[in-house]
Amino acid sequence: METDGIPPLKSLIAFQMVARCGSFSDAAAVLGLTQSGISRRILRLEEDVGVELFERTASGVVLTRIGAEYAQEVAAALDVLTNLGDRSLKRQAQGRLTLSCSRAVGELWLVPRLSALSAEFPNLELKLRVDDNSVLRRGDDYDLAIAFLPSPLPDRTLGQLGREEMVPVIAPTLEPLARQTQPVILAIEETLKEWTDWGNWLSEAGVTLPETVRRWKLSDYDMAIRAARDGLGVAMGWTWLIRDELAAGRLVQAHPHVLLGRGGYYLLRPAERHMRQLARRVADWLIASNR
Repeated sequence: METDGIPPLKSLIAFQMVARCGSFSDAAAVLGLTQSGISRRILRLEEDVGVELFERTASGVVLTRIGAEYAQEVAAALDVLTNLGDRSLKRQAQGRLTLSCSRAVGELWLVPRLSALSAEFPNLELKLRVDDNSVLRRGDDYDLAIAFLPSPLPDRTLGQLGREEMVPVIAPTLEPLARQTQPVILAIEETLKEWTDWGNWLSEAGVTLPETVRRWKLSDYDMAIRAARDGLGVAMGWTWLIRDELAAGRLVQAHPHVLLGRGGYYLLRPAERHMRQLARRVADWLIASNR
């Protein structure tokens, strides 16, 4: 595969987006172009390199063998160009990073790590976007996101930070759940539909709560955990989020049964653009600090 010169950058970007989307029309929508515009850029690229890069199918397009190899080379080259652009920016701009996550993840998992993050990246200017629907954000709204998902997202997932592992938790001053005659169940008012909840745990654990049970619905997960820590009742603990609380003994298991759901907490990148060097380094640090 030879070419007399460097293919146009616009054609390379269009090629990579079509490779990711598997569709000219989807790639056009992401890049804000017409389908015919994308087609022209791909045809120009195929003429430049002298081979067919895609096999056209009824449902879209798939990379040829040579196209798949070329896609890896193009991705690496575009990452190099992006990092060169990063290094050419002013120092202040280089240090800016937007991280999106839910309030629970921010308060229970991220905030305890901010001091170490600041020490590792002394010039970092962090913008934290708190949003329980962070996974739905547009790619230009964040550099990294931490989100709960039923399964990882192709082309966006950098790593899994935690499993959907659940166990009821209480303050160490309270009796275990089985011994409480009038337990207070601390739940969340607006639980994400994909998440498992108290009903799932009770069913799998084979536990029936007494008729005297009281149910408190609180506005967010962090509030439920703080109420449990203060001895007000029993909260459902997602172990990845509260492992610091469990390790310090501020919370203990209220029952031995642990439910493992199908979802997890994932570190994500925008699929629509390339990662800056700073975002890649912070992502690597977040994954390493989670071990």
